[in-house]
Amino acid sequence: MNPYVTAILLLIGVSLFGYIITGRATALARTKWVNRFDRPFERLKRLLRFGLGQRRMVDPEEFTPGLMHVLIFVAFLVVQARTVMMFGMGFSETWLQVLSTPTHWFWAEHPNWGAVFNLYLLAKDIVAGLALIGCAYFWYLRGRVKPDRMTASKEAFLILGFIGGLMVTEFLFGAQHMVEQQRGFSQWEPITSLVAMGLSPLPHGAVWAIGGAAFWTHLCIVLAFLNFLPLGKHFHVITALPNVFFQRLHSTGKLPTPDLEKEEFGANKVTDLHWKNVLDVYSCTECGRCQTHCPTYITGKPLTHKGVNQDIKHWFWDHEEPLADLRSPSGQAFELPSLVPNILKPETIWACTTCGWCEQACPVFIEQIPRIVEMRRYKVQVEADFPTEAQRVLEGMERQGNPWGIGQDRRSEWADGLDIPHWTDGNGPYEFLFFVGCAGSYDDRQKKVSRAMVKILREAGVKFATLGTQEVCNGDSARRIGNEYLYQTLAKTNVETFNSLGVKAIITQCPHCYNTIKNEYPDFGGNYEVITHSQLISRLLNEKRIRVSQAMEALGKGSGSTAPKRVTYHDPCYQGRHNGIYNEPREALAAIPGLQLVEMQRSKRESFCCGAGGGRMWMEEHIGQRINQNRVNEAALTLAHAANPSIPFPDAADKRKPGQVGDYKGNEGEGIIAVSCPFCMIMLRDGVNETGREEKLKVMDVAELVAEALYTPAAEGTSAETAATGSGGTAAPQGVLAKPE
Repeated sequence: MNPYVTAILLLIGVSLFGYIITGRATALARTKWVNRFDRPFERLKRLLRFGLGQRRMVDPEEFTPGLMHVLIFVAFLVVQARTVMMFGMGFSETWLQVLSTPTHWFWAEHPNWGAVFNLYLLAKDIVAGLALIGCAYFWYLRGRVKPDRMTASKEAFLILGFIGGLMVTEFLFGAQHMVEQQRGFSQWEPITSLVAMGLSPLPHGAVWAIGGAAFWTHLCIVLAFLNFLPLGKHFHVITALPNVFFQRLHSTGKLPTPDLEKEEFGANKVTDLHWKNVLDVYSCTECGRCQTHCPTYITGKPLTHKGVNQDIKHWFWDHEEPLADLRSPSGQAFELPSLVPNILKPETIWACTTCGWCEQACPVFIEQIPRIVEMRRYKVQVEADFPTEAQRVLEGMERQGNPWGIGQDRRSEWADGLDIPHWTDGNGPYEFLFFVGCAGSYDDRQKKVSRAMVKILREAGVKFATLGTQEVCNGDSARRIGNEYLYQTLAKTNVETFNSLGVKAIITQCPHCYNTIKNEYPDFGGNYEVITHSQLISRLLNEKRIRVSQAMEALGKGSGSTAPKRVTYHDPCYQGRHNGIYNEPREALAAIPGLQLVEMQRSKRESFCCGAGGGRMWMEEHIGQRINQNRVNEAALTLAHAANPSIPFPDAADKRKPGQVGDYKGNEGEGIIAVSCPFCMIMLRDGVNETGREEKLKVMDVAELVAEALYTPAAEGTSAETAATGSGGTAAPQGVLAKPE
């Protein structure tokens, strides 16, 4: 080997890499500071699990590609140790003799080190062989299968060639020495031994030439690979592990709270982004996992989070020099463009439903939603530039304390005839505040859910009260639309009310209320025990505080049919994906005799959005398919297929066209779509009507189904309407947390 050639290669390769990476780092340094150095031990734990452990790569929906990626990742780490050895061999003949000869006297004199070296050789051989299988798989996947989520790219094939080349050249280099040393088959290098057996019939000079060519090719590939990484999507090889380490540690449902007194009004220029936002775009692998269940992408909206990452990243890369000193190449002052509309289109940032799939699926923990909301904040608060439909909603929240804009004095009309206790009526203390929410107070359909919930609470003997007309909107829609000032006003008002009244625990029937009060109100001094109504119902059933006999109206009681009624459950994004509440609603449904629960293809963590999140509840969809119709189509197909398996059901693993279950146009499906969110109730109910399925599909809340199925001896012989009011019921031990005798 030649130390001079090795040194020249290293000098050129490392110098060029240093020049490229300096530009990338300088651009990142121009952005805002955010502290991501807190709780280091927890961050290290997550790095080990999700970074080095690659946990998200093998999520169920992408298990095979993920496993292949893990094979390549592990091989990349293991073989890099061999690459370092090979650079050492290039500088030192002694290194070459020792590290290419497991039978060298050095290893005999140091048997412990020799054992470690042999184990390393075995691990290296196995993982390098598996990496070649991974490379072949991805070559086939990209070249033949061509999944929808993957962008066609020559770069990908080049990188696969680099990786495969590293493995092959290492095998050839090792095989050359095995042939020359006549070592025969080695159990510590099984694959290298097989390669050596293939080379052994060749003349000695040819074997020597192949080994030498493999050695220098390996070093050249490593240095070329190193310098190519910062130029394309494989920059994530360098930035992904730091990005995983610096991930946010709280719920994805919590948005950052800006200091409005310091005029933190959102992101307009690229310098308004913080450094983690830029590290995010550097780390995007363009794998497209964020698209597979993204409601905007599947329904043809102008938003892909992968595309957002690329647009921002390439702007940074194209403007590194002027961004460094805010001077153009001609010496003139460099005017930073607005993120919207100069880098991203307005319709892109307004399309997002903040459902969280992109962040759930991302293996490197890119934070998509906070970045989009920051851009919305600037458009709303500084430029007053936002969809016209949102104007009425924001005005209603500001003037009447609810997005419907209905008078605050009518907030308690939903409870007419129920004699609901008020928190300040002197009959306390109360264990729970029932935060009814705007939909539960003003939407005619959701009022029935509120009344059903009262029936359940009374039957269980839960000591609860409401705020009546003192209750105002939690502010979720205002915050996610971008009106942070209005949100903070509402949040501070609620926190002041809750704290002044001594509220400790809160029941919500809206996941958006739950998420906001539980995860975001602590920023304003509001720390409470918050529980969703479906969680509470499940707990009451498990503790036998309530009993269910048979469903009534929902099952068509009295129709003469004894067949079970099928129900499919829709997971709300802000209850499921953002807060991990999946099982309790299903447990409540499963407890009802006469209901057969069938799962949709996209359920639980892979659930498809109803289209209402992120303030989209109040905005029209002008582009592509309506998201709620896509979801209703899937529910109809699920119920139809459950009744008649001969009805075709698209393959969930079809990578070429994800989301085909949302294309179903038939009307065979019959049953109930169960929900546990008022926004989902409204959106799916509209979707049922819009697709002409109102005669066969019924949308009902979990609370309604349980309330109809309640076994209430005091209410036997009464009408379903009387039962639904909650006026019946039996006494039960006080306090939901208390175990029954």
